[in-house]
Amino acid sequence: MIKSKMLRLALFTLSPAVFAQTNSQDESEYKLSLTGTSFSYSEVMPVIQTFGGVIPVAKIGRQTTFSTAPEEGRHALTHNRANLTFERDNFFFEVATRYDYRIDFTPDAAQLFFLDRAERPVDKDEYVLYFKAKHIRANGVGFGYQFERDKLSVRFVGHYWDVQYMEDGELDGVFLANQADDTFEVTGTLDYTYYQDAILDRKNCPKTDPPKAGCHGDWTEDGYGYSVDMLVNYHFAEDWALQLQVYDLVNQFKFDKLGRTQGQLDTRTEVFNADGTFSINPSFRGRYPDGKHKLSVSTQLNARVSGVWGIPVWAELYAANDSYFPSIGVGYQLANWRLETGYQSGTEALLFSIKHPNFKFRIGSETSDLINAQALILDLSLAYQF
Repeated sequence: MIKSKMLRLALFTLSPAVFAQTNSQDESEYKLSLTGTSFSYSEVMPVIQTFGGVIPVAKIGRQTTFSTAPEEGRHALTHNRANLTFERDNFFFEVATRYDYRIDFTPDAAQLFFLDRAERPVDKDEYVLYFKAKHIRANGVGFGYQFERDKLSVRFVGHYWDVQYMEDGELDGVFLANQADDTFEVTGTLDYTYYQDAILDRKNCPKTDPPKAGCHGDWTEDGYGYSVDMLVNYHFAEDWALQLQVYDLVNQFKFDKLGRTQGQLDTRTEVFNADGTFSINPSFRGRYPDGKHKLSVSTQLNARVSGVWGIPVWAELYAANDSYFPSIGVGYQLANWRLETGYQSGTEALLFSIKHPNFKFRIGSETSDLINAQALILDLSLAYQF
């Protein structure tokens, strides 16, 4: 698993020590900072339009109509954090918010357009349809401490999260297209947990006697979780430094009573019986085992080496969700300001950043048309010392 690999890499990196991005012996005793990090990548469609619902069949179908190679797409992911941090000496407290999403799908599913057939005609009668989605949106608080020794600093922070929304499940089936009469059918299995049912639109309301029409469940939209992050900085030579950021090194989210759907989906509801009569079968047959659920998200790692080799140079590796994105670049130092540019493999993104001891901004994408970008990388930090 990527989590165990990252843990071994983190411990290995700690053995030679690690990079100091800021001077730990600040003259100021207090520090207030605002930071935000975002990494989003979709193999087949714009990331802004990707992360909007559980197993977004219709959305993926519409957007991948315009993809140049949808048969190559199998994954989409986004990890986003924002923190407001107050530091005193080596202790700190922060309020935080997060948004994490991962979607896996088959190439057939990426090729499908589901609603607007006029924009891209189907080229076969049967598509293997598979979607798997995992999503957490939460707010929380964090407490941490920074250990310092010579040119090494190690920061740990533990977060408690209040989950605002979640999705976790999969659809595995077949999409059948009838090009003769311009119709389609969907068959398959469903197994997913949720705050809100975005597939079958199951209603959440208290049980009544007699039952209220349209009510099929009574679950809670409450969840909590914890996570541990780590930041290691080390100057291993006069002009060279190493930084290791690990988000969700350990994490888990728990729910006492979530909505859940399990069963078979078959929209071929019109059938003729053996005796010649006509019947309408339900499009879904299954059960609703609402109850406890646990969920973990992928560990995210960003390892960076920077230094001077005639000119400022740097290299990074971002890893999450079993995917790895290396990047390399150069910089230019002007007093306390540093400009950097680089290229990230895997996303084909060009990276640009400007840094100052109390300010940092970074942006990266494979296109200047950010609305339609399949890769979008953003980092912002502001700090005030007093």
